[in-house]
Amino acid sequence: MFDLLPFKRRSEVPSVFSEMDDMLQKMWYDFPFHNLGEDVDVSWSPRLDVSETDTTLEIVADLPGMEKKDIKVSLDADLLTIKGEKKEVKEKKDKHYHTIERRSGSFYRALRLPAEVESDKIEANFKDGVLTLTLPKSKESAKKVAQIEIK
Repeated sequence: MFDLLPFKRRSEVPSVFSEMDDMLQKMWYDFPFHNLGEDVDVSWSPRLDVSETDTTLEIVADLPGMEKKDIKVSLDADLLTIKGEKKEVKEKKDKHYHTIERRSGSFYRALRLPAEVESDKIEANFKDGVLTLTLPKSKESAKKVAQIEIK
């Protein structure tokens, strides 16, 4: 009797197994040697910290192993772009590698700034593989903050 009933899997409903797989992948993501050959083709991008005070925005990017000449920073209206290329480390033929996790290749990070900044006063420092950008907020940006009375 049951073999006469049509069974249709609804494509809108996510698969329980794919959800479980996603959760397991996220759980093991930071575990040592998690990616032994799994995500070799994934491009890399630097991790950023973005903070704000009353007068400035500060962006700190981790760029280990890079040189200042390989990094480009630009600002177009409110879109800040950090891009560059980390040179590939050549493997030695007499070594047997157990794992290679360090990334190389080009990267591109773009983020929309939450406030207007004075582009001619932006400071960029690069030391020990850390890029620090200090972006002073414009006077107009400080004036746009409005206190709203709650009734």
